[in-house]
Amino acid sequence: MSERLRRPASRGATLVEALIALPIVLLLGLGALQWILLFHARTALEYALVEAARAGSVAQARPGAIEDGLARGLMPFWYGVGASRPWAAAIGASGVRLRQGLAAGWIVWRQISPTLESFGDWGEPALDAAGRPMPGVLEIPNDGLQWSALRQPAGGVAGLRDAEPIGARSHQTLNDANLLKLELRYGMPMTVPLVGRIAVWVMRIVDGCAAPSGRWVGALDLGTPAPAAAPKGWACAMYLAPNAAGAAVPRWPVRTTATVRMQSPARQSAMTPAGSGSPAHASPPVVPVGMPSAGQDSVPSPVLPGASGPFPAPAVEGGVGGVGDAGGAGGAGGGFLAMPAPNGGSGAGPASGWLRLGGDRSFSVPGACS
Repeated sequence: MSERLRRPASRGATLVEALIALPIVLLLGLGALQWILLFHARTALEYALVEAARAGSVAQARPGAIEDGLARGLMPFWYGVGASRPWAAAIGASGVRLRQGLAAGWIVWRQISPTLESFGDWGEPALDAAGRPMPGVLEIPNDGLQWSALRQPAGGVAGLRDAEPIGARSHQTLNDANLLKLELRYGMPMTVPLVGRIAVWVMRIVDGCAAPSGRWVGALDLGTPAPAAAPKGWACAMYLAPNAAGAAVPRWPVRTTATVRMQSPARQSAMTPAGSGSPAHASPPVVPVGMPSAGQDSVPSPVLPGASGPFPAPAVEGGVGGVGDAGGAGGAGGGFLAMPAPNGGSGAGPASGWLRLGGDRSFSVPGACS
């Protein structure tokens, strides 16, 4: 009789344990699916931003060319490669959706480099296709970069890196100033049920976009998130940014960067920023045959045209250069100057891992063209 009484009791305990565990397992499974979608989106956004940077690199860094490239890069992510509509129609629809996202605030892009200080150091009057000066338009020369050590910045010289003068205003060499670095911020819709809205609710409180409040999922108390010490204020506009119909959509802000060498002279535009703390470093310049490389013991310190004497060798730190905030992807052997780089120049920058969603990632760039 006692055994018959024990069996229903054990079955009841199993049922209670299952009811307790199922919501947790369900949340974990849905959460894993949502993060997989976010990482997939980040990869697609990196590709789209590289396409935008490439488009800008061959078109004087014009904002219109950059947005056209961004629309082309986002088209496969938005509509897929097997869409029934013609390619030209898909590109047109992607451009319309991009403009809607920019207007609604869930897509934001900005130019990080070259900066206004880059043009202050290295800018020259732009010429049109016929070789006539264009009044009020500055461009950074893109030819003869292998001889960049022979050019002086207009704002004065702050030091040398691999025999190249560093501009006092931008803390960039001419090769640095010929790097186009862009940043894309994208509000990814959180489409997985339950988990998406919970994640957005948490992050809006953490980033100071909403007042702290508690939340329950059935009998499960999720508690009250605490605001972060250093919240991302820029993300607030993205968390509940509207769709084309005007309805608020829970979104997760994803941020990525891309750096590409200019293939045409960069021209100053309305998107040219003031000095930025995010560095963009060039690889050491290609030295023509017959010209000794910088740093050899048998070679005296270089003398720039118009200088009163050789510049002293600057202090360096580290043995391997880096590109952007990822670090460790630039030219080897040159190192960085032991000096601050407030304008995205030749100083050491912070290192941040690319796996952190919302963090920085920069792409390596090739050396100067010979």
